[in-house]
Amino acid sequence: MVLRQRWLWSLVLALVASGCLKRQGPPVLAPEGTVVAVAYIRDDARRGAVANVPEGVRQRVAEVLAKRNLQAREVPYDEYAAEFAKVTDTQRRFAMLKARAGDAPLLLLVETRVTFFGQVGGRFSWDVYVKTTANRATSALEATSDSADYGAALQFDQQREDDAQLEVARQISGQAGALFDSFLASPMLVPSTDGGPGLVPGLSAPAGEGIEPGTSTPTEPPPPPKPAPQPYRGQWTPPEGDAIYFVMVDRFANGDVTNDGVVDAKDAQAFHGGDLRGVIDRLDGLKALGVRTVWLSPVFQMRTDKFYGYGAFHGYWVEDFGRVEPRFGDEALLKELSAELRRRDMRLVLDVVLNHVGPETRLTREQPTWFHGLGPIENWNDSRELVMRDVHGLPDLAVEQEEVYQHLLSHSLKWVDTVKPAGFRLDAVKHLPMDFWARYNDDLRAHAGKDFLLLGELLDGDPVLLARVMKEGRFGTMFDFPLAFALVDVFCRGRSPSHLGAILFNDRFQPSPQSLVTLLDNHDLPRVMSECGGDVEKVKRALAVQLTARGVPALTYGIEEGLTGAKEPENRGDMRFTADHPLRAWIARLLEARRGSEALQRGETMVLAAREDFFAYVRVTPDDAFFVGINSGTERRVAFLPSGLGDGHGIEPLTGKRSMLGRLAESAYWHVEVKPGEVSLVRLKAATPGGHAALVEMARTGWKGEGPRRTVVLQTGDAAVRVVGGGPELGGWKPERSLRPEAGAVTLSLPEGGVFEYKLVREDGPGKFSWEGGPNRLLFVPELKTEEGPVQVPVAWEQRSVKGPPFLRFCPPLLAMSTSKLCTD
Repeated sequence: MVLRQRWLWSLVLALVASGCLKRQGPPVLAPEGTVVAVAYIRDDARRGAVANVPEGVRQRVAEVLAKRNLQAREVPYDEYAAEFAKVTDTQRRFAMLKARAGDAPLLLLVETRVTFFGQVGGRFSWDVYVKTTANRATSALEATSDSADYGAALQFDQQREDDAQLEVARQISGQAGALFDSFLASPMLVPSTDGGPGLVPGLSAPAGEGIEPGTSTPTEPPPPPKPAPQPYRGQWTPPEGDAIYFVMVDRFANGDVTNDGVVDAKDAQAFHGGDLRGVIDRLDGLKALGVRTVWLSPVFQMRTDKFYGYGAFHGYWVEDFGRVEPRFGDEALLKELSAELRRRDMRLVLDVVLNHVGPETRLTREQPTWFHGLGPIENWNDSRELVMRDVHGLPDLAVEQEEVYQHLLSHSLKWVDTVKPAGFRLDAVKHLPMDFWARYNDDLRAHAGKDFLLLGELLDGDPVLLARVMKEGRFGTMFDFPLAFALVDVFCRGRSPSHLGAILFNDRFQPSPQSLVTLLDNHDLPRVMSECGGDVEKVKRALAVQLTARGVPALTYGIEEGLTGAKEPENRGDMRFTADHPLRAWIARLLEARRGSEALQRGETMVLAAREDFFAYVRVTPDDAFFVGINSGTERRVAFLPSGLGDGHGIEPLTGKRSMLGRLAESAYWHVEVKPGEVSLVRLKAATPGGHAALVEMARTGWKGEGPRRTVVLQTGDAAVRVVGGGPELGGWKPERSLRPEAGAVTLSLPEGGVFEYKLVREDGPGKFSWEGGPNRLLFVPELKTEEGPVQVPVAWEQRSVKGPPFLRFCPPLLAMSTSKLCTD
């Protein structure tokens, strides 16, 4: 009872400090670009032990300061960590910060201390103490401080101090922002001058060397708060049997030579004559391939001249969002294309560019104040630069201005009403603020309906980041770049096929993994044929997995023709139309199989086996199932199926051939054999109607991480070694969140059927880590049998054990005892 009362009190304090119980006024605005030198430190419970504050907290603080026109300049942690470890007094630390602040006129020190509190209601509770201290660099007055305690509730027992700080990052940044609001807006004494002591009423009078007068907090009442957005639930549901095909209009087909303008097919940076009429002429061929949605590159009026030798043919240098590019056709032709698609029960997706316009286009001359004008991005790791500066020199729209927002929204709604597309592909997601995306997507969805596709492009390989952006930006779905990179790594570069399992297991963080749009390449990436060195068989295996995976498959024009290109503009070559390329027939058969299988369209995923050279899983619905096995090794591999799956027969999906599954004499389990170097696809029908229902629920809860868990012990005698890997349980690949061994082991509680990758790291000093070499280590969590204890895995620096943990989820007990090599790595 005492525990619950104390936790409730911590929650109340956190709510008060975060402004949940009292709405704060607008922030004070300093002069644009005022620099704040910032230092962060987390004090450990052990005196003299310190660590840096996690990057997510530091970014949140920088964003809050930016809203006050303050530019955060972090003092490198290595410069002060050792001295801060010896000194716990805030004022002495602040003096050390001041000595390293350079010419920054303002200073900020953020100190935290994190303490484990206990387990409450199935959550792991932590206390996070935060003290923020700020002052002017030239002030003779004592620095101003604010402190508060916050409560953090974490889901996993492996999560530690950094996770607790990230959980309350909003409160920490809010505390820093409120400190500056009070510090900068309140009257305060300044050093004596010839006229005697003076007062600084906010920023409307000189406030010390290096700061010019700015704008203080407005005296009029703030505007009423905007209504809270509706809860986001990943509302877009893919149409039955959908498959998306990307067309780069200029490179696809020339259906009308009268609109060509100047073309030069020999120049990879020039226009080649493709147009909307050419797309219309090829719709029957696309439908025969299995395509159901056509996504066009931008068709809006654009800059058409080269810019420093770079071509404009791709369409992403928009000049007038309200008109169709004359080289491609006109508005009437775009409406005709949309109607022709609907007549064939197909759909149109338009590519919309909202972040920027083309270089030196008309809008930059007519509306110069609509652009940030801060120059090109210099630091691609700086979140503020990503959304405020120019991407590769393209003028960056100030979408936070209401006039700019309404310009973009009104044109977007116009195209929804006149052309009636099924959705928008939304370009350059990471270069626009999340609050813009949330507002824009909600406004579009309210006008066009919940089934309107809002497909975001975030070119990043982090599945957890993808899930967060999808929810915060309120997208209908996102391109699955993490899976795309994994498919290329596995089939073109020889990476372990179980890497796919580690990526797919992050679906538990996705609001709607079945809606994610999968791909192998696109116009911004090397062609998969080039990645695979021209090996058609490797590309066929990659396609077999992509087109049977969860999500909606997307194909880039020409993949069915084996188009190549390792970089731009070669990866944007001209389309070819031949009838006999082996990839064309391969894709058509796979998409036909997908449309005919309920499991491939909506099935839940259950991993059956994971080892360095073998990965197998099944997608299952109550009446249907589909087995996928990938063997990159030199020996045959088998995966045992769970009891009740199928009727003992397997159907080869590309031919319809039906045959008996294998079963060893000592086994009650049917199994599927996968030959060396092959991808095996097998369809399994339920023996009775709804016969797979129990397995569907088992797969759904397990894949969400909500099913049974199993203890896994990573044994090491090296106290200096830490463990870090994918997912929050293993620190999310952040070495500062790596797990320390206790009593010679790192003990984890992980979901059965989970696939994880990890590595060992060593701490080389405050904030510095070294990583072991070689590929990632693999960890698969099999089912727990009654007689078994924890999964024991010995780990040692730069060493891989010959025999690892079990790699089969289901392994008959007799078989496991007699031929354990089949069940363990």
